Amino acid sequence: MNYTAPLGLIFACALAAQSNSGTGSIEGHVFNSLTSAPVRKATVTLTAPQIRLAAETDAAGRFQFTALPPGSYKLSATHAGFLDHAARRPITVGQDDHVTDAEIRLPPQGVIAGHVLDEDDDPTGGAEVTIFKQVYRDGRKRWGRLNTASHTDETGEYRFPNLSPGRYLVQARSQHPFIDSQYVDYDAPDKHMLVYVPAYYPNAPSEDAALPVDVGVGADVRGIDIHLFKRVLPPVFHVSGKVTGVPPDPQIEISVGLYPIDGTGNGGNGEAMPPDYAFVATAQPGQYAILANAHSGGWEAYATGSVIVAGNVTGVVLAMSPPPDITGRISLAESARSVKLRGVRANLRRLRDTNGVPDVRSDAAGKLAFGKPGPPGHYRLEVETSSLPDGCYVQKVKLGGQEVSTDDFEIQTSAQLDVVLSHTAGTITGSVSDDDGKPFPNSTVTLIPTDGMSPPVRESVDDDGNFKFTAVRPGKYKLFAWEEVDDGLWQDPEFLQKYANRATEITVGSSQAQEAQLRVIAVE
Repeated sequence: MNYTAPLGLIFACALAAQSNSGTGSIEGHVFNSLTSAPVRKATVTLTAPQIRLAAETDAAGRFQFTALPPGSYKLSATHAGFLDHAARRPITVGQDDHVTDAEIRLPPQGVIAGHVLDEDDDPTGGAEVTIFKQVYRDGRKRWGRLNTASHTDETGEYRFPNLSPGRYLVQARSQHPFIDSQYVDYDAPDKHMLVYVPAYYPNAPSEDAALPVDVGVGADVRGIDIHLFKRVLPPVFHVSGKVTGVPPDPQIEISVGLYPIDGTGNGGNGEAMPPDYAFVATAQPGQYAILANAHSGGWEAYATGSVIVAGNVTGVVLAMSPPPDITGRISLAESARSVKLRGVRANLRRLRDTNGVPDVRSDAAGKLAFGKPGPPGHYRLEVETSSLPDGCYVQKVKLGGQEVSTDDFEIQTSAQLDVVLSHTAGTITGSVSDDDGKPFPNSTVTLIPTDGMSPPVRESVDDDGNFKFTAVRPGKYKLFAWEEVDDGLWQDPEFLQKYANRATEITVGSSQAQEAQLRVIAVE
C-alpha cells in the first residue's frame, strides 16, 4: 500500500512546553524568485517566542502550519540550490485566523565551475581552487577570500555553489610535487626546480592581472578554466642576523618570520636560539617585512624590521622590546557638559589579523584598558555607536597627541589613545515603504556622508518599516533604503552612483533630529 504524507508534514522542535489548543493556521507557497516556479521539498521554518516548527512544501510549493496559538510568526525557507531566505513581513495570527496567502521567494544560488588544466591542456587533478569576492572596505575595493576551497577531481573539474550575486576571482594552485632532479641543497643559489605557479583565471599571476567573474542571481557560470604553467623556482637566499635585548634565560626562544611586502617572493622562518640568538632564514628575491617574537619562556616581546633580498643578506639586527602598552581614554569636547562615560565599547584590532580581539569597556572615568593588543604595526579602532552616551558621537581620535584615522594608524611604541566625543550628535528617524506606499520591513538603510568626515553606517529596518540612526555627526548625508544589498557593495561609490537618483539627501545640524521617508530600492 502506498503511503502519501499529509500536505505540509509538520514536525516540531519545542523550546518550551506548548499547548495544543491553538486554532489558527498559516498556509502559503515557496517560489523561485527568478522564474516564479514553485519549489517542491523546500523546508519552511516558522518561529515565534518559544515556538519553532518546520514544514515541507509539496509539488505545488505549498506548505501549511496548523493548530497555531495567537501570536506573531516569522517564516523562512531553505532548499538545496537556493540561498536561504525569509519572508519580509511577520504574520499575525489571531484566534481562529486562517492565513492563506503567505509567500516566500527563494533566490537561486550562483555557481562558478570550470577546469584546471596544465600547459598541454591535460586535466590537473587534486588542485586546490580558492575563490575571492570583491568587497569595499576601509575606503577601497578589496578581494576578500571566502572561507571555502575546492579541489579538482580526476577530470580537473571544480565547482563553487551557493554564491550570492557579486564579482569574484578564482585562483588555482597545483599540488603536484616540485620537479627536482638535481642533487644539491634546496637553498643552493644554482638550484633549479620546476614548479607549477599558482594562477588566477584565466592564467594570470596576480590579482591585478586576473579577469573577474560576475555572478548574477541564479547564474550558473561555467567554463572558468584556469591554465597552470611550470617555471623555474626563483633562487633562495639566506637572511641572517642576530636578535638583541633578550634576557639571559635559556628557556626563551625567538621565531623570526619574513613576510613579502609587495606580494611577490616567498619568505621563510628561522629560529633564534640561546645563548647568542643568531638566526638564519631563507627567502626568494623580493622585499620583506621581518617580525621576531618570543614564543616560549613566558617572556613577551617583539621586534620588527624590513629587508630587500636580491642575494644573501647578513648582519640583520633585531632589537626586542616589550609589546606596546596602549592606554585609552574617553573624553568630551564640551568641557562645560557632563555625561556618563562608563560602558563605552571599543575594539583595537591589528590590520590583517584574523584572530578575534575582545572588546573593552570604559570605566566611570572614561578609561579604556586596551593593554598590549599585539606587536607593532598598523591598527584600526572601532567604537560601538550604540554604547556611546546619549547625544554623543566620536569627533576625533588621537594617538600620542596626534590625530589619526580610525581605519588605519601605526602603533610602534606605548602610547595613549584618546577618543574625543562631542555632545552635539543628531538623530535621523524614518520609515521605508514600497512603491505602493506600504511599509517595507526588514530592509536595510545606509547613511553615506558626503564630506567623508565620518564612516558610512547601516541600520536594519524593523518589522513595522521604521529605522533610526543615533550618534550622527552634524553634516550632509545621503540615505539609501535597500530591499537587500550585499555587504561588500553598499559603501562602494561606483555602486552607489548607479542609484544616485534614488538617494535622499539630508543635512543634520548640531543636536538636530531629522526625519525621512524612504522608498525601497531593489538592487539590479
